[in-house]
Amino acid sequence: MKLDGKVILVTGGAHRVGRAIAEELHGAGATVAIHYSTSRDEAAALHAALEHSFLVPADLFDREAPSALISNVLKQAGKIDALINSAADYARAPLDELSDDKWESMLALNLSAPMRLTRAAVGAGATNIVNMVDVAASQPWPNYLAYSTSKAALLHLSRCLALELAPRVRVNCVAPGTVLFPDDWSYERRARQIARIPLARSGTPTDVARAVRYLLEEDYLTGVCIPVDGGAGLR
Repeated sequence: MKLDGKVILVTGGAHRVGRAIAEELHGAGATVAIHYSTSRDEAAALHAALEHSFLVPADLFDREAPSALISNVLKQAGKIDALINSAADYARAPLDELSDDKWESMLALNLSAPMRLTRAAVGAGATNIVNMVDVAASQPWPNYLAYSTSKAALLHLSRCLALELAPRVRVNCVAPGTVLFPDDWSYERRARQIARIPLARSGTPTDVARAVRYLLEEDYLTGVCIPVDGGAGLR
């Protein structure tokens, strides 16, 4: 799949990893639909920096939003070629603090929204889906029960969709490891995390974005998940 002239929707595209993905795909010639929910100013700044882009706001906690979002992309661009499901909810919640509302909220954004977006995008003609999972999908994190479970489910959903939608549609995943630290992590905590990585350094959002681009461009890949973790999954 050559990206030049393609229309690609990136959910959560206004900041962090989503922003890097949008910039990478735009650099490859794609027109990028930048989805945002609350990050309006960041989305507007990115849109101003990317010549071939447009904005598509939506609250993906709303069941009806995915269908409306795809319709908005079609209205502005006339087509959709690929979907990158990057928007996610990330929160620490031990079992004894995990409310039903938080559990359902995490699954709604991290699992149900990508499924509904995929259904709508494929119905509109998209032939390429990349889901952002996480190393937590295969290596559960203590006290991140809802997040780890939602990402493991998204990984399995991706494999199921790859089988069901072949050969017309390809579905793949990228599983980032340590590419961004939480703002409140101390230098010492960051150093301990890096010490666990065989390549002895953290990655970057751009590393993840390049993996996404690779999966879009390589036509003989479906149902795979690329870990971008510096080898951390080997331990």
